[in-house]
Amino acid sequence: MGDANSRFFGYIEGYYGRMLSWDDRRSIIDKLAQENLNIYLYAPKEDPFHRQEWRKPYPAQWQASFKLFVKHAKKKNLSVIPGISPGLSFDYRGGKDYSRLLNKLASFVKMGCKSVCLLMDDIPAEFPASCKNRFSSLGNAHGNLLTRLRTDLPKAGGTDISLWFCPTVYADELVEKNNESRRYLPDLAASMPPSTIVLWTGERVISKTINARSLRYVNELFGGNVCVWDNVYANDYCPSKLFFGPYKNRGFDLMTAARGALLNPTGLLHTDMFLLSLLAAFKEQRPCISSWQKLMAQLPFGKDMAAVSRFFDLPFSRLHPSSLSASRIKRCKASLKKLIWDWKSPLQREWYRYLYTLDCDLTLREKRFLKDDAAWIDKKYPPVLAEILKSR
Repeated sequence: MGDANSRFFGYIEGYYGRMLSWDDRRSIIDKLAQENLNIYLYAPKEDPFHRQEWRKPYPAQWQASFKLFVKHAKKKNLSVIPGISPGLSFDYRGGKDYSRLLNKLASFVKMGCKSVCLLMDDIPAEFPASCKNRFSSLGNAHGNLLTRLRTDLPKAGGTDISLWFCPTVYADELVEKNNESRRYLPDLAASMPPSTIVLWTGERVISKTINARSLRYVNELFGGNVCVWDNVYANDYCPSKLFFGPYKNRGFDLMTAARGALLNPTGLLHTDMFLLSLLAAFKEQRPCISSWQKLMAQLPFGKDMAAVSRFFDLPFSRLHPSSLSASRIKRCKASLKKLIWDWKSPLQREWYRYLYTLDCDLTLREKRFLKDDAAWIDKKYPPVLAEILKSR
């Protein structure tokens, strides 16, 4: 899978606010294998040893579990790519921090991984003052760090290892934030190993459209070694929302323009497996709408789920006024009643709170904010929102 012509499609455990269990991760591996997807990128923001406490070695029990996880993936012909995210506190001048990082990445190799990932996302794009005499920019520092790792990982037992990287500037919208951001990508490209696979979210952190044209700039910079990190279904930045609409506005030209596409979704196990089926349909270049409709039809109460799905489409979707007509709301609430109270499954348990909240929101829309509604609002909504609603 490290071959220059390989294409990568799969799952990123890279969100805030949730972590999966080892059983959950193995279930996702099984789903990836079932759908002919091939990558699991391990980079959970809530793993203290991944980010906040990256200098500390993983405990022995964790390493034993991870090793079994990698072994399970290999049996399914999948690659697990572990990541380390040291950027909040890394000292680029070398010494102890570099040794700790190298040793930690090398430990993943010893546990059976053939690819490792360095992540420098979600940190300030500002170069530490202490390093300005050694590197020309943050991009230059990151490029040199990757070059050192590329040289030293084989010495640490990491022969034939693929190196992945998530840059600090990982979307077009981040490029123009300041002078440091504008310099970052060219300096990174000029100083890093050309074989490094760069993760990129598109024009925005959550991109409405991703295709060959939108990747042209980064592809030219990084010699075509760009893999899409797709946040379109992520909800860690809006945990009261859920998105499960068709995987649309992603061009099939990504099959040749990018090294692949990975989903960074929700951390809800059964929801994420549902979404991986949509990614698999995209990989097979099947039409996104019909693929989604077919998947929805397989759910219990599929027609009812389709009836309310417009409220759970994608982050950029806008409701047409007709969706909130009295007749549509009545039909939607009838479907919600079945989905909330009659549909019982692991997926329903993950979606229950979102379905229930939608039912409350539609009821609230029908109410006229009479004094008698205050108790109902207090019961259904959090205190701050309840006060806002009652004051209208």
